[in-house]
Amino acid sequence: MNRSSFRGRLLVGGAANGTALVSKRAFTFAHGVDPESGDVTDIRSDIEGENVRGRVLFYPYGKGSTTASAWFLETVRCGNAPAAIVTTGPDLSAVIGSVLARVVYGKTIPVLSSFPEGLYSKLDNQKEVAIEGEELTISN
Repeated sequence: MNRSSFRGRLLVGGAANGTALVSKRAFTFAHGVDPESGDVTDIRSDIEGENVRGRVLFYPYGKGSTTASAWFLETVRCGNAPAAIVTTGPDLSAVIGSVLARVVYGKTIPVLSSFPEGLYSKLDNQKEVAIEGEELTISN
């Protein structure tokens, strides 16, 4: 099995495994994900209809306000959070939501950023991804 590894900037530490869910557009949890199901409901999203639960969610950057942190936290409370979040640029709403998930619910959801845009060419929604610290490995 071929593997590709990348090193990113660790924003919230932890380890995670899951199937990739890749958006090539800006993303928000606020009005973009149904916390009770984990379904992406944002009609402007290129992953509308997909489910974030247990997936390694990739997107270039966040959009919207800090309300997204509360929506992210509600998604965690409902048991429908992604396994990890990986972005090209830092998404403070994801960082805040992940930190709160650890503090409030004891859930660890790693958040990494500063990956090269070339990473997206190696990804599709079927690839298995492992995260350990700042290391991300994609199984081909």
